Amino acid sequence: MSFTNIDLVKKHILEHELGTTNTENVPCHLLGETPFQLPHKNILPNSEKVKGKEGNVPTQENISFSSGEEVSLSHPELIPDTVVVAKDSSLGKIFVENIDYSIDYDNGKITRIEDGSIPQGSEAVIWYLFFRIYAKDTDYRIDYDKGQITRVASGEIEDGQWVRVDYTVEFGLTNDEVIANALVETNDQILKIIDPTYSNSTDQSLVTAETYLAVSILCNIKALEVMTQNPDSSAKSLSLSWSNMSSAYRERAFDLLKNFKKDPGALRSPYAARSTK
Repeated sequence: MSFTNIDLVKKHILEHELGTTNTENVPCHLLGETPFQLPHKNILPNSEKVKGKEGNVPTQENISFSSGEEVSLSHPELIPDTVVVAKDSSLGKIFVENIDYSIDYDNGKITRIEDGSIPQGSEAVIWYLFFRIYAKDTDYRIDYDKGQITRVASGEIEDGQWVRVDYTVEFGLTNDEVIANALVETNDQILKIIDPTYSNSTDQSLVTAETYLAVSILCNIKALEVMTQNPDSSAKSLSLSWSNMSSAYRERAFDLLKNFKKDPGALRSPYAARSTK
């Protein structure tokens, strides 16, 4: 009997962000219709955002905090390090990010910091550049498995243009078949360790231990996968990171299993002793 299940293992992986990782602002040079190889493969479908700088002249807006501490700007997807906020258009008093205000770059929002220099209910002027978001299959095509992005000639991306890409990498740790195989191996290991009286137990410690051991196996699989799929200079350190994570989960699992081990004082089956005569 398995103590955990696929859903519990998957839930643990997702909640602890072991199965995916977010990558932002990867520069891509799109030439003709030649695929550009991203640094990662196995990209989570529809997680990508392909963007390019919309003009070189900053957008200027007059903003007011009279109705609240947060103001929505006319455009989302602001470009980092291009925002300037001042008391007025003369630029006589320039406010400082993360001291006087904070910026939500993705959603295009500015928030006044209460103990900063921007007075409550006051007005200010903001300048910024923003990204244009391109459309899949209209402006570009993407191969999620291979991690390749290709410009569509009839789209809005110019030949030779540099764009930036955000995406989520899916490590495959949440694949049901892979998890199921890990659970078979895990359950076999645990049943060899624990006392048979616990074989049908629903004790939460056993559930957690088997979940941790399954995650350990999956992390070890990922460590091997990194070395074979990414033969670059960073592969060794990344693989080591997954191996260390595997060891940590395995250690936590066996620490939980200590209270369920077979009694070492139990009688063993008799065996024949070899005669010395």
